[in-house]
Amino acid sequence: MTQSATGPILVVDDDQYLLSAIGQTLRLNEYEVELQSSPVAGLHQVRNGLYLAVIADIRMPVLDGMQLLAGITALDRDLPVIMITGHGDVALAVQAIRNGAYDFLEKPVDEEVLLSSLHRAVEKRQLVLENRRLQEELLQQSRQSFFRGMVGCHPLMHRLYDVVEKVAREYDPVLLTGETGTGKELVARAIHQIASPQGPFVGVNMAALPEEMVESELFGHERGAFTGAVAGKVGKFEFANGGTIFLDEICSLPLTLQGKLLRVLEERLFNRLGSNTVLPLQARVISASNKDLAEEIGAGRFRQDLFYRLNALSIDIPPLRKRREDIPLLIEYFRKEYGRQRPEPVPPFSAALLESLCTRDWPGNIRELRNEVRRICIFGEEPEGWPETDGGLTEKPPHQSLRSYLEQHERTYLVAILEEYRGKVGQACEVLGLSRKGLYDKINRHGIDLTALREVEER
Repeated sequence: MTQSATGPILVVDDDQYLLSAIGQTLRLNEYEVELQSSPVAGLHQVRNGLYLAVIADIRMPVLDGMQLLAGITALDRDLPVIMITGHGDVALAVQAIRNGAYDFLEKPVDEEVLLSSLHRAVEKRQLVLENRRLQEELLQQSRQSFFRGMVGCHPLMHRLYDVVEKVAREYDPVLLTGETGTGKELVARAIHQIASPQGPFVGVNMAALPEEMVESELFGHERGAFTGAVAGKVGKFEFANGGTIFLDEICSLPLTLQGKLLRVLEERLFNRLGSNTVLPLQARVISASNKDLAEEIGAGRFRQDLFYRLNALSIDIPPLRKRREDIPLLIEYFRKEYGRQRPEPVPPFSAALLESLCTRDWPGNIRELRNEVRRICIFGEEPEGWPETDGGLTEKPPHQSLRSYLEQHERTYLVAILEEYRGKVGQACEVLGLSRKGLYDKINRHGIDLTALREVEER
């Protein structure tokens, strides 16, 4: 029986005559065979090798077949084990099947029966190994494109993923640098998810805090610590206990507080404003800056010693223009993201549009691209009279909510398409990429008179 499978069959039996006979039978049928008279050594071989199947006697000294089976199952529960039993051990063999053995054969072993059982076992093993290989490939492909909320398969992104995994295993402060919109908070969250997923992730945008409130927000305060402090407050550093605190736009931290932050990082201790009680810092500190901190230091706006303390581990996030190959992947990701929020599907973008988007420099990076994809999902690819891609308007828009503005322009576009097709909903659906129900829902919501549009054709 010719076998094309690669990988050996392990035969374990303390009976040298039977061991040799089985080995010869398998080799004549083109199996690769490894023979082992010691069950202890056989278990060690299973631990260190990849086998298609194991054939083992039940009655063996030191380690019997049942114990060998238990050891093999613990190592690889999908490895088929065929047990060989004497006439009086049939009940024991049945128990072995219950414990995970693939099959059992009675002595004297019939050659055809052995080969038939082994053939089936090897086929099953090959399916298991192929399934494992495919799962590993899928996992690898998924990791190549998606990693902890980040999207990208460019070598620069693979390098970033590797650095994030290494940094997450440490506890030193991390400084993230990169242009606006590159995804610094996503990187911070990825580090947090790997390092301390059970703890809180506390993000603080330093640029959004009024200077007089920064110290209280970060470290908390006691009641009466200052005018208006009618109650005590837990600061961000205390709230992040057991997790991660992310200080975004750290360059905006007032110079007067940079010294205090430096001391907190060095001593891993802090106290609330107005309190003498010392509290331990039990959170991972990650900071980020979209400005060159070396320039900020040179201009006297940032302390050099604080920079060195924050920069224990640094990660630079690449801008989108340096990984243009990822743009189609990101576009598809954001298109599907928007589509999940809508009752009707969002059609794929045209090749011409994709090519146009891939050639832009994207100074706003991922954030700018995401906003552009959402704009296209809402307005279509080439809506006349709508805002330019860069977001500029020829005239100053009236003051109104964003929802109102989008609804107004959605109605304008629907009316224009329906007018072009004289109110024929089927043709309009094909252009808009909407289902008939989805289009009728929008027609009713916007109060569009289909009858009037159809009468235009009749006149």
